[in-house]
Amino acid sequence: MAGSRIAVLAILVICGCSNTSKPYTTAPVSGIVTLDGQPLAAAHVTFMPVANPQGGSQSGPEAAGDTDASGRYLLKTVFGDTGASVGKNRVMITTRKTELDPSNPDRSKEVAKERVPMKYFTEQAPLYFDVPQAGSQAANFELMTK
Repeated sequence: MAGSRIAVLAILVICGCSNTSKPYTTAPVSGIVTLDGQPLAAAHVTFMPVANPQGGSQSGPEAAGDTDASGRYLLKTVFGDTGASVGKNRVMITTRKTELDPSNPDRSKEVAKERVPMKYFTEQAPLYFDVPQAGSQAANFELMTK
């Protein structure tokens, strides 16, 4: 009897019945952001997975990255995975940055002004990107002020 319990336990361990795999898939994503044809430096790019119409849940975690002087960015998920969730993502881009005000910890102060039109950084942003299984190095966004 004890031998069969040990055998069952060994099978469970070998089969990997513990849930160590992620319930989502990510792929590497990078690209370039421009504003009126010029590289957009110091912008924050966010990919938010769109809810799956069949199941109603998101396909994975949010991912984000900041652009460098040439407008290039590289995404990481909120869990530190390289890339973004595979599938359709809403994309939001902003340059506004805030930090806590040392003289008043209940308030924050703006340290970088917004240069991007509001339509690109709200939850109704018109930008989408479908992240393929193999990832993409060409998730480029050409923003316009007019």
